[in-house]
Amino acid sequence: MTLRLLPVLSGLFLLLTLVGCSYSPLPTQVAQATRTAPGEGNATVNETTSPAESQPPTTEAITWERLDIGMEPDSVYQPWMLKEQVKVLEGMPVRIKGYMHGALFQKNNIRTFHLLREVDCPFGPGGQAHHAIEVELQGSLRTSFTKDERTIEGIFSVVPVKGENGNTWSLYRIAGTSIQ
Repeated sequence: MTLRLLPVLSGLFLLLTLVGCSYSPLPTQVAQATRTAPGEGNATVNETTSPAESQPPTTEAITWERLDIGMEPDSVYQPWMLKEQVKVLEGMPVRIKGYMHGALFQKNNIRTFHLLREVDCPFGPGGQAHHAIEVELQGSLRTSFTKDERTIEGIFSVVPVKGENGNTWSLYRIAGTSIQ
């Protein structure tokens, strides 16, 4: 049995030697997969993926109006409140403009902060949770506090944050990859 595998293994070794271990497909390549068709024994079906299907999703510009789920101030988020137009954003790269909440313990080298819909939006008691996004800048990305409008890009998720009064203070989170 082992002797039968010798030609196969030597052919595989030769192939790996010629190809190397650093495989980097061209962006225009088409990936092809083979799978067994259900109920057809050993028959195979070829599936082709176009380059457009294998590209990462583009960053979608979103608005605060899209994120508005009609929560009243000083209320507690319930999952049934979330609209489909927000659910589809989960895990997607997004871009949104807003204002940094001023209750920060430092002026520079800021990694985490809340982005508000408007500069005078209340955050915490009296605020609407869907008007605040917790932003956590990724890697070594940091920022300084400003009262000017900021543009944030990153991965969107729904992560309700409950405040000390038991109400939901913010509803969304962005893992920030860019800030302007």
